[in-house]
Amino acid sequence: MSLEELWKDTSEGDVDLSSLIKPGLSKLSSKDPLVKLKRNLLAGAILGLLIAAVYIFIIVKFPVWQVFLCIGIVFAFTLWGSIKSFLLYKDMSRTIPGNNLLQELENHYSKIKRWMSIQQQASLLIYPVSATGGFMIGGSVGAGKSITEVMQKPGMIITLLIALIILVPLCFYLAKWMSKKAFGKYAEQLKQNIEMLKSAQ
Repeated sequence: MSLEELWKDTSEGDVDLSSLIKPGLSKLSSKDPLVKLKRNLLAGAILGLLIAAVYIFIIVKFPVWQVFLCIGIVFAFTLWGSIKSFLLYKDMSRTIPGNNLLQELENHYSKIKRWMSIQQQASLLIYPVSATGGFMIGGSVGAGKSITEVMQKPGMIITLLIALIILVPLCFYLAKWMSKKAFGKYAEQLKQNIEMLKSAQ
């Protein structure tokens, strides 16, 4: 008998036992990795929309084509990431008819791992664009001149390239670490739960 069937038989067949166990389970629900993953996905989607609003403000504040191009690309990526996070949150919040618990958990685990991988791969393309936009805006504000004037100064292109060489790897590994803290450890807990269910069958 599988762990699912055992739980179903126990909870349906013994009302007293079920009434004793269910309150304890409800207290433990906040420790469920699936609950944590869904919560962090929703929080990430909301945070992404707030950051996207900041990008719109920057584009309006610095109405030049360089900022529009760089920050516009980053804005589109942030908005895409937020929408994908919300859609994944919604997908993980529904039950697929006909699926058993093991199938559900395996589906969710596969989707969250694929989502994390896509986010990391896409970020490698976005970070250089983001760093370039930030560099130009920072140089313009710091010098009190237009972006075109600042970027025409001798050595600015070399300085930008050095900044990209330093910042892009740092940002990538920082984002990877944050992703692991927010999603990776709970995905691994979910994987452990899947292995436990498989071994119990």
